[in-house]
Amino acid sequence: MTTYAYLFEAKSIQSYILATNRLKEIVGASELVESLTGSFDTQDALLDHALKAIDGEGKIQFSRKGGATFYAFSDDAGLMDKLATLWPLLVRQYAPDLEFADAHDYAETLYDAFDKTHKLLLQNRNRQTARLPQAGPFAIRNRRTGEPAVGYRPSQKAAQDEPVDAATYRKLNKKFFQSHQLPKRFAEDSGKDDWPTLLTPEKGQEGKSFPFIGESRTIALIHADGNGLGQALLNLKKHANKNQADYLTLFAGFSKAVTKATQQAAQNATEKVLLQTDDQGHRKLYPARPIVLGGDDLTIIVRADLALEFTRHFLEAFAKYSREELEALHEKFPFVPEQLTACAGIAYAKSSQPFYLLHGLAEGLCKRAKKHAKDWAKNQKPGVHIPSTLSFHRITTAMVDEYEDILDWELTVPGKPNSLCQTLHDRAQKPDLGKSDELVDFRIQTLQAYALEETDGLPWLDKLIALRDLLDDEDMARGPARQVLGLVGQDLEQAKSRYKRWREVMGSNEKTQSKLKEFNEILLSLLSGKLGNDLPYGKPIANKHIETVQTRATPLGDVITLLSIARG
Repeated sequence: MTTYAYLFEAKSIQSYILATNRLKEIVGASELVESLTGSFDTQDALLDHALKAIDGEGKIQFSRKGGATFYAFSDDAGLMDKLATLWPLLVRQYAPDLEFADAHDYAETLYDAFDKTHKLLLQNRNRQTARLPQAGPFAIRNRRTGEPAVGYRPSQKAAQDEPVDAATYRKLNKKFFQSHQLPKRFAEDSGKDDWPTLLTPEKGQEGKSFPFIGESRTIALIHADGNGLGQALLNLKKHANKNQADYLTLFAGFSKAVTKATQQAAQNATEKVLLQTDDQGHRKLYPARPIVLGGDDLTIIVRADLALEFTRHFLEAFAKYSREELEALHEKFPFVPEQLTACAGIAYAKSSQPFYLLHGLAEGLCKRAKKHAKDWAKNQKPGVHIPSTLSFHRITTAMVDEYEDILDWELTVPGKPNSLCQTLHDRAQKPDLGKSDELVDFRIQTLQAYALEETDGLPWLDKLIALRDLLDDEDMARGPARQVLGLVGQDLEQAKSRYKRWREVMGSNEKTQSKLKEFNEILLSLLSGKLGNDLPYGKPIANKHIETVQTRATPLGDVITLLSIARG
């Protein structure tokens, strides 16, 4: 029997949501995207209404549905023609300027229909859709996006109303920016008044502004993404190619399991970190605003002081719930992974920074964490899962660059190679921590990625947190220590000199000798990663601004970031 397929994918969703730097518009865009396709268990998304309009309820099957994406199949040619014709028109009207790709084809079996149509979809992803009608040279434009205006809205800072483009005008529709369907997936019992919609208070809306603490206006944009999902889907595809009757069970079951694990992990992290109550037990405004939650992806804005713990709980919970949700599918199809893990990037910045740039940085940090985790897994025995890993960076400059450029230009201090690496190697073989005078090379000020579990070769997040807490101790955080941290990245030689002097002072005081020893142990543990005969800093790091590859890294820059976040 001939099977007809229609595949649809929204593109650049985060860019669409974060096009402006106003939280109200971001909220509206998030809700708009959330309401496009819904998921397997929703009944009120735009797609559900489209199916009703063409009398397709119960007559169309889905192997994927959620995150503004769906793969639909039916043996009714007329029905699928109607969906393929109607849906793009609806999306263009419902979500102006949202980029998407779609494809429509058929084959003799369900799997062949998917495979054939998916190849067309991949081709269509690279095709730019013309925006019609094109704006003339005299058109008034939205000053934030540069797009032609279709209406006006009151301005909080100017006497005249502000022109807005079609996409922004749609995002400001009360149906979307006053909705809270996406936040309910993070906290099912929450209401629309429990989540902020403004970064700064507006007249009459004071109770909806982001709940910062004191004068600090630092936020964190978190982006998390699953590990090994691409390889898992390839394995599913190989099996379905040979056993085509299993296609729908496999892909729909896997999609549902991953989506549910992601949502459960988000709910777990929200309950443990973001849920706060006052003295009377009433729920406070959540110090966060969800942006995207679909498939294995999460993007959320969180108050800076809570971001690391939220990310940690999410990654740990995702690994746990993915094992639970995939258990039945793995028993039936052993090639389905027993468990999935995820990596994350955290971009810390002032709330005035452009969100779309923060998201680009968070994505770059997430990719860096994935690279470190996958490189580690390649050197392990077969079957070892990719560890949950995270990276973070605090923006302290006017420009927000890609993480590769930040690493090269901001986090690397040029300098000549020295014998420190060999010194550390010797100390790793026969540690004499009580007499150590140097355990830090200040050249690269970050270890880049931290694993959530102890591994032989990756720096462990728990050790970094322990180092932060130790340096925040009153006995350790004295003037010389703070000066060292302040000089890192500014004056390499002065930083080393102050650091050496600080160690001498700490070592000569009976009260602080034990803390210095603890400092040495934690630091060496972070730097060595238990790499056997390799140098304690791990493999040499190549950097285009330093001639030698004998450049090493220190976690002190990461400690500075965490301490500055904690202190506002």
